[in-house]
Amino acid sequence: MIFKEKILEISEIDSPKARQLADVLGVSSLVTGVLLSRGFADVAAMRDFLFGKEKPFYDPFLLKDMDLACDRIERALANNEKITVYGDYDVDGITASSLLIQYLRSRSARVESYIPQRKNEGYGLNGAALENIVAGGTTLLITVDCGISNHVEIAGCPKSMDVIVTDHHTVPETIPVAVAVINPHRPDCIYPFKELCGVGVVFKLCQALAQRQGKEWQEYLEFVTLGTVADIVPLLDENREIVRCGLKNFVNTKSVGLRALVNKSLPDNAKVNADRIAFTLAPRLNAVGRLGNASFAVELLTTENEERAVELANLLDSENLERQQISTGILEKAEQLLSQEEHVDTAIILKSPNWHQGVIGIVASRLVERYHLPVILFSEDGDVCKGSCRSIAPLNIYDALCAVAGDIEKFGGHKQAAGLSIKTENFSAFKQHFKEYVAKTLRPEEFRHVQHVDVELKDKYITIRDVEQMSLLEPYGCDNSAPIFAYRDVKIRNYRYMGAQKNHLSFDVAKGESAYRGVVWHQPEFAKVLDTQGTVADVAFQPFVNEWNNSVSVQLNVLSMVPRLAVFDFRHGEKDKLKTLVELVHGESNLEVLVNGDKNVCRDVFASHLGNNLQYLSIRNYDELDAVSGTTVVLYDLPNVRVKELIQSLPAQVKRMIILYNNEDYKLFFASHPDLNSMRSIYLFYRSIFDKNGSFNYKSLINENSNLHIASMQVLQELGLVELDGDIVKDMKFVKVDIASSPLFVSLNEIRQKYSKICSENLRISRYDMLR
Repeated sequence: MIFKEKILEISEIDSPKARQLADVLGVSSLVTGVLLSRGFADVAAMRDFLFGKEKPFYDPFLLKDMDLACDRIERALANNEKITVYGDYDVDGITASSLLIQYLRSRSARVESYIPQRKNEGYGLNGAALENIVAGGTTLLITVDCGISNHVEIAGCPKSMDVIVTDHHTVPETIPVAVAVINPHRPDCIYPFKELCGVGVVFKLCQALAQRQGKEWQEYLEFVTLGTVADIVPLLDENREIVRCGLKNFVNTKSVGLRALVNKSLPDNAKVNADRIAFTLAPRLNAVGRLGNASFAVELLTTENEERAVELANLLDSENLERQQISTGILEKAEQLLSQEEHVDTAIILKSPNWHQGVIGIVASRLVERYHLPVILFSEDGDVCKGSCRSIAPLNIYDALCAVAGDIEKFGGHKQAAGLSIKTENFSAFKQHFKEYVAKTLRPEEFRHVQHVDVELKDKYITIRDVEQMSLLEPYGCDNSAPIFAYRDVKIRNYRYMGAQKNHLSFDVAKGESAYRGVVWHQPEFAKVLDTQGTVADVAFQPFVNEWNNSVSVQLNVLSMVPRLAVFDFRHGEKDKLKTLVELVHGESNLEVLVNGDKNVCRDVFASHLGNNLQYLSIRNYDELDAVSGTTVVLYDLPNVRVKELIQSLPAQVKRMIILYNNEDYKLFFASHPDLNSMRSIYLFYRSIFDKNGSFNYKSLINENSNLHIASMQVLQELGLVELDGDIVKDMKFVKVDIASSPLFVSLNEIRQKYSKICSENLRISRYDMLR
């Protein structure tokens, strides 16, 4: 796959104002620059964001029905009623269940937890589970992270069991009839912050119950932090305060289970931050819900038995390892299926009977990152395919599914992710209709990956203090991502591969008088646009402090690099250029292929290998650059003009140039344009064959020897030195002739003399010199 550079979308900020605000707040101007780019306009707003509010949490009783919920729970506690907490199998549901159970246990409640099985029961309440819960003596059911869409199931509950719904998902037209329905998204709810996740809503319920007792309750905020980060809700306002406070609680958490999970998952003395929650702790909690029974995760977070906690932490770790192995297998199979697609465009839609339903969403996300296309993966189970969707920012996946609802049995989700079921027999129709909708809805430029940049640093040198002060912007997460900066026109030199798999890069970055070491992680394909002598490009990056051998320095984690023209050089590779072109066209649309000679002949050759994919390229001669309309040009044949001059003549919209011509083209040029010495050698070679074997098929010799060409035989025939019968040399004469008497030779030799130097230069010139 050819590396596709991202479009840098750089915010414009008032740099003098950033420096002024930095002086007032006593922080780096990089920090205030980021805040300005994100909409913070004054000192007060910035101070609250950076250093925290005096009152971090809102009054929980501002949530609609909170008083009713507290009344009913207090009555249940007073009467020693059995309470069941009904949760969900993701991290938000797991932590919400655990938090409420821990609070109710602190009040000596009779409380149990119920988490449905992902595979057999699915999300939300179901009738069979409710029947069993009622039969077990429960008189109060409290839903967490679910329930808002279960008005039918709740209406069917017997009068012997009351229901309290706590949820944060989109509120449907019909709200369940329950003792209380707590959801900040309710239209009649005046709570000032709407972006709480499920465990955040439960935290407010616990706060409200504690307030009834005259207490300030902030225990187990680490549970709330886990769910808030994992559920990818905006880390702004109250969520930011929750996570800021909760991260501090990890050090001395009262949960023996959480302590065991941290010890199992993280290196010794590793500090828990939002990234480690998102990429280390949360996946382990999620894995047990994806593959097995999420109740084990609730047990881990609520147990007081250290031995059992270690046992459960080990279980979650092994489940996560299995999830990773399953994900890798599905990803490999998906790539295999994708390679068999005639053309990859608009969307990736694949199915397999062997894919685990609980894991395909993770793999879909990886494919979105890799190809920047909407992705739908289906697990085929007989007559039904159950799928998971992930989208790119410009496409609302829920709207897209609505547009093709006639091919779908059921679906649900939001703008960037969704789940659905279709009949297996409808897969092809669904795929066609969905891709047609995407092609009609998105503009071509919306398929390109945009990298948002907070601040362009221009000539600003980044100090260690600057980087250290960036921590004031933490915790990072949804709507408060780690800031990204950009330099324009840096020079990148001395790149090298790193890692046992050589899948990372390291290089020098120079911007004016400033110099840094840069790294790229997990994207070795960046090397395709780098030249050993240096490459000038715009770069988007995140700075970090590196300590090595008692030396401390600022280094750049480079996320994107955008040369003015990205040159991908295959001149010295071993792969056949036609095969490379076929692979390119598989995932590209609107390639401009530049050739020498007859375009119709080239079209016939390409058609025999590309089939229907021929429609995705335009074939032009090198003297037709003015007609180029696409953003990617392919130099298929060895140009008869200097590449350096060709680049200067490219239309402004061209951003990528792929060089496929190689040493075989170089040999072909000289074989097809012989000089006197080469003609003498060719004649003697043919003569030796004739003297030994008599007549022979000269074209078979040409196919075996790259130094031979039909042009040289045509010269010999024109000079009367050979007698041909089709492809067979019937006779050869050994007489002295004046080679200049062959008009063809004179013409070919003139071309050779005119272009040989250019051809040699075009084969050997470095990318750096091309672009200088």
